[in-house]
Amino acid sequence: MEGLEKSPLMNISVITGSNIICVAHVTRGFLTVGQFFTLLAQTSYFSLPIGVVGISGNIIILITYHRIGLSSSINASYFALAVSDLFCVLSNTWMALCFVPGFTKFANRYFQVGSVVSVTGAWTCECFTRITAYITAFISIERCVSVVLPMKVSTIFTRRRTCIVLAVIYTVNLALGSYGFVLIRFTKFWSPRYNKTIITTQRMSSPTLEYFYEIVLFFQSFPAVLIPLVTVIVCTVFLSITLTRSATWRRSFQDQDGGTGNSGGKLEDKSKISKSRNLKELQLAKTVVIIAIVFIVCSSPNAINVLIASSVPEYRGTGTYGNTYRFVNFATFILSAVNSSANIFIYLKTGSIFRRTVKQLFRLGD
Repeated sequence: MEGLEKSPLMNISVITGSNIICVAHVTRGFLTVGQFFTLLAQTSYFSLPIGVVGISGNIIILITYHRIGLSSSINASYFALAVSDLFCVLSNTWMALCFVPGFTKFANRYFQVGSVVSVTGAWTCECFTRITAYITAFISIERCVSVVLPMKVSTIFTRRRTCIVLAVIYTVNLALGSYGFVLIRFTKFWSPRYNKTIITTQRMSSPTLEYFYEIVLFFQSFPAVLIPLVTVIVCTVFLSITLTRSATWRRSFQDQDGGTGNSGGKLEDKSKISKSRNLKELQLAKTVVIIAIVFIVCSSPNAINVLIASSVPEYRGTGTYGNTYRFVNFATFILSAVNSSANIFIYLKTGSIFRRTVKQLFRLGD
């Protein structure tokens, strides 16, 4: 049970032994305590191989784009996205590992798994998931602008401006996410069960802290989920329509070129350069569309979960369906890991320069 005491260092209450992922010792909604932890363990086993792929893939992406160069704005965005994805997968893998029964038994001798992993795993994963979402939205907007204003996109989205936007995305989200480490402190307590001191967490409680926590929680939940998701959906629909029209135009252009022939010298060279440039832009748009579709598929369940929790009080951590809410929330973390692990395959499939650089990195033949 949680105990409430006064901190000798400040005039605020301290909730000791708090376990944020704790569950009630009775049936809550559809899941009992036993069913809840059984499902957590099973999904954790599924999450671990995803983590291995995601960690390896994002490290390869970072090395590859460092070799290609970050002079273009899109490469800088891809690099920043890979950094966020890497930390997202790392924290998700750590969280999944902590719910594997064998590791839980071992780790409980040194720290209170439920409370510690809530801060180091769940909160951290959620923070970098939001960063990934906003960067994906930014990349989608950039590609839409490149379609609408192809001649001005390079002056609008310069490398410097892109880096500033990416820095703002990281700074704001890390600042909001770090508030959890202000509210929750790591501490030690004596465990009679293990006859030793182990690490746990304390939740600092005061009217001021709770007021700011409610504000941070609001901006981290519904707006943070919906704004990037809606932006990506709108941009993806626009880019998909554009790609369809471009494919139709290319086919008609090829038919016309094949029927009439082209022997215009410089005119032919200019046509080839223009066509090559258009194909490159379309290939980038295609890559972004695939990334966006994966993001939409993996992020929509979380948006629905947050929407239901916002409108139905019983479907919250402390409500009647608390265990169900927690499990669905954990499942959305796995989908987030899938989203953060998929980009390596997308880049290898759609990016010829990326694919060639990876082959050189691993000394593979063409």
